Amino acid sequence: MDILTRSTRIHVEEQGDGKMALVFLHYWGGSSRSWDGVVGELSNRYRTITTDHRGWGDSDAPEHGYTIADLANDAQDVIEALNLRRYVLVGHSMGGKVAQLLASRRPNGLEGVVLVAPSPPSPMVLSDEQRAAMAAAYDSRESISWVLDNVLTANLLTPADREQVIVDSLRGAPQAKAAWPNAAMLEDITGDVVSINVPVMVIAGELDQVDRVETLQKELLPRIAAARLHVLPGTGHLSPLEAPFALATGIRAFVGELESQSNTSTRNTPEQVPAAFDAAFNNGDIDSLLGLFSDNATMRMADGETVVSGLEELRRQFSGLLKSGPRIRNQVVFSLVSDDIALVLLDWTVTVTLPDGDHASSRGTATQVMTRGDDGGWKLRISNPLGTARAAEVASV
Repeated sequence: MDILTRSTRIHVEEQGDGKMALVFLHYWGGSSRSWDGVVGELSNRYRTITTDHRGWGDSDAPEHGYTIADLANDAQDVIEALNLRRYVLVGHSMGGKVAQLLASRRPNGLEGVVLVAPSPPSPMVLSDEQRAAMAAAYDSRESISWVLDNVLTANLLTPADREQVIVDSLRGAPQAKAAWPNAAMLEDITGDVVSINVPVMVIAGELDQVDRVETLQKELLPRIAAARLHVLPGTGHLSPLEAPFALATGIRAFVGELESQSNTSTRNTPEQVPAAFDAAFNNGDIDSLLGLFSDNATMRMADGETVVSGLEELRRQFSGLLKSGPRIRNQVVFSLVSDDIALVLLDWTVTVTLPDGDHASSRGTATQVMTRGDDGGWKLRISNPLGTARAAEVASV
């Protein structure tokens, strides 16, 4: 199927059925069929949408318009044309950077994002020699084969997948090939991604030489409050082709968590409470946030000095805190349950935008006491974000 966007024609493949849709955005050099192995594992449960970016696959190739914003506009127009009500963005490499920008716009219906070996939101700095070599990487079968064997993969692809990569890379329009290394990968969207307010799963290859795990830990994870990292062992940059089953398994587990959170308002395990807290906090939803606390809850605020009790006082505190639009990410470290009482330790990071446009993050390890109600759901009774610390650790982002 073809969909006319605001400035070009985008080719789209659709499989499966379900209330939740997965929208796949491919890497620089690929096409919608780069996802075939992953989609084959997921389309029996979800509606899957794969697109060809402009200039790649069967989409049109306009002479201009290859910025990250242009690609994000195309994806957003496809989503709106298909009238997707609930969906998850899945972006690989360049497609991951596109997914980040689109998610930062907070489009209706977006419930989560999976970033597969994503290009970080910060500019990728290369020497002139490296950039020229990258721009010529897809010029011939021989150059593509060399990059495939020495840069993109850590495992041999099947002969069919290898030929597919070569054909897709050769087929790309010259302007699309040139746009990424010479312009789009240099774009800085760090100021945008702090606005992402849905859960984000980053899936990286352990042996990725393009978007390395340590690069993502430094340049991406601290900037997206709702992001967490999963590493695929022994995998390079082209995980959709190298490890489609493992990648699909990770995507399925993440989307399953999202469905579980949206299908019930009762948190049946203590570990579900921090995830629900993240969603309510990042959406600025005070009512849902307070619904996670027991009526007589007590909380030590992050300044280390203020201690409040009761829902009304908590509402006053959170109302003031959420005005600045902070983003939080909680990660459970340990939980200990004894009958209807649970002790939960978790690491948290809060990111805020400063008046000058820069960003700062605070982080710490929280101690939480939860109680289980008659309905089987868990709620916060004591919340101590700083644990044993006197103040949160603050760092510039």
